[in-house]
Parts: sequence; C-alpha cells; structure tokens
Amino acid sequence: MTKDYYDPLSRLLHWLMAAVILYATLAGYLMHLVIDSHPRLFQFLSELNMSMATLITPLFLLRWGWRHWRPPLPEERTRHHPAARLAHALLYSLMCVVLLSGFLMLEQGYSLFWLYPVANPIDDPDVNAFFFGVHRVGCLALAALVLLHVAAALYHHRIKGDRTLYRMLGPQSGR
Repeated sequence: MTKDYYDPLSRLLHWLMAAVILYATLAGYLMHLVIDSHPRLFQFLSELNMSMATLITPLFLLRWGWRHWRPPLPEERTRHHPAARLAHALLYSLMCVVLLSGFLMLEQGYSLFWLYPVANPIDDPDVNAFFFGVHRVGCLALAALVLLHVAAALYHHRIKGDRTLYRMLGPQSGR
C-alpha cells in the first residue's frame, strides 16, 4: 500500500501556521487583559506579535501558492465535499484578512524583533480604527473556524477512521 502523506513542505507550512495562529490568538487576547495593568508586557507582546506576523506573512503566501501547485494526493483528484472546500477557502481568506488588517491598524511603527524599525503603513487614526475593528472581527472568525477545522480533523480521525490526520502528520505517525 502506498503511503499517501502530504509532502514535507505542505506539512511544515501547515504546522507552522497552526503554531503561529495559536500563539497569536492567545497573545492577542492576553494583550487585552494586560493593556492597562501591565503596559510593558502589553508592549512586549505587541512587538512580538507584529514581528511574528511579519515573518509569517511570506510563509502564508508560500502556503497559499503551494496549495495550488503541489501534486494532489490520490483522493484529492476526486471532488471534496463542498463544505470542506468552503471552510478551507474561508480559512485562507481569514488568515489574509487578519494579517493585512493587523498591519493596517497600526497607529505607530514597531521594531521587528527589537532590531529593525518598521513604519506604520497608514497614518490616519480613522483608517487605523477601522482596520482595528476588521482585525478584531477577523480574529474572532478565524478562531471559530480553526476550532471547526480541529473538530473536523478529529471527526475524520475518530468517527470516520480515515487517514486525514495521518496524512498531515507524515510518515513518522506510524500509520
């Protein structure tokens, strides 16, 4: 039997994006809890969040492009369920919205890992406030969709008993 795992680049980009989204979600909500009580922690998390977003943006673009260029797995040659196609399209769209709005909401520049200054792209408080709202809604929607994605992966693994999760874990998963 041929092992039909996703290629190493697809798996690496998937898990990198998963880790960054999980970190950014937790850090983002933590920042709201400490903004008034711990301004130095807020500033640290904010700089780290923006630095991580700066690094992950080209990786997101690579992941999006690679999704369309990589050779498909055998079962991908058949039609996927329309809900799965829609959910994946929404995941990519929301990741794009969250990354873009995160940069456009900046009221001031930041320092990339405290080493290199990056200017804010838009210096209009009304526009920044608009994108802050877009960012908050986008983050909530992305978090909900990520939970749905995890639930679907667990459904495929536990209920349907198919190889979906193993394909993304790779040959080291032992199946």
